[in-house]
Amino acid sequence: MGLIVLGIAAGCVAWIFIAVRKYNARKAFEQEREASFLAEMLKAKPEPAATPEPPPADPLAAAAESIKAALAAGRGAEATKSFLAVVAQRTRLALEPPVWEGLGRALLAQGAYLEAAWALHAGAALAGDLVGAQKRLVEVAARAGDAGQPHRALKLYATLLAKYPQSQYADFVRANMKAEEKKLPKG
Repeated sequence: MGLIVLGIAAGCVAWIFIAVRKYNARKAFEQEREASFLAEMLKAKPEPAATPEPPPADPLAAAAESIKAALAAGRGAEATKSFLAVVAQRTRLALEPPVWEGLGRALLAQGAYLEAAWALHAGAALAGDLVGAQKRLVEVAARAGDAGQPHRALKLYATLLAKYPQSQYADFVRANMKAEEKKLPKG
């Protein structure tokens, strides 16, 4: 009987150890991925022009140029400010997929989860990576939930299920929705 209890305890300890290792490995992978992305953004930084171009007459074009320039210079907060100024017209904002990705990461760092999800999803969708678009929605929803914002997490999970009802992540999302619903204030 004592051996059985000892075996169960050893199994639990081993399981916890494996789970912690996997969590740490995943966290390290995500940090490496983000650092790699930032390094690519900095490497792709354009050389300054000899003569500055006149600002575009169109406010959306001006915002797009401001976002691109801010991200290239590593000023994510400035890029988010430019984006939030035209967020109502975001569907008409002409940015390339890598710029959407950089903007989404900057918005995520600022805690603007819904806007970050939109930008990250748009970048992946424009690049034709629908699985990546779904992953980004799940990622931002999880980050919102971890930040104590279950309403936003639930909204993002519901968006994923509405846009991609046959998603390979549907069961995972539904399980996470139940967990987030438990976090909602009672009353």
